[in-house]
Amino acid sequence: MVGKIILLFLIGISVFAKNKPLLVGGIIVFLLSFLAKDYIKKLDKNLFLNIGLTFLMIWMLMPIIQNGNKLSPINIRDYINMEGSIAVLSGLFIVIIAAKGLNLLNNNPSILIGVLIGSIIGVTFFGGIPVGMMTGSGIAYLIIKLLSAVGK
Repeated sequence: MVGKIILLFLIGISVFAKNKPLLVGGIIVFLLSFLAKDYIKKLDKNLFLNIGLTFLMIWMLMPIIQNGNKLSPINIRDYINMEGSIAVLSGLFIVIIAAKGLNLLNNNPSILIGVLIGSIIGVTFFGGIPVGMMTGSGIAYLIIKLLSAVGK
């Protein structure tokens, strides 16, 4: 019952924040909460993660076909400069950090609530874009590891 109340609260916040992905996700999970507990336990969270990542990849790849002939061929010299190198390294870094964050989310549900609340606040009051759950948990992972290393 507490879970349903939290979901209703998140749905209400998503309406206020005009956060359509959270609104739709909250409604779907709220509706799923009425299914039998045995069925819910059988649902694989990774299925939803993979569906979401697939749609994110589609969004990221759309400019390739939308720009048509305007795309220039990939030139290695475009990446042998400071901006290109930083872009490649940050892309590499962020996917590794997101993977660590996903492990942290799976092993510590309180991290999920914290990152979710931070994301909602960021979208609602600071004009953020809600695509950083795994990245946010990855950053949390880094900070936790850093603080535990400093505390030793």
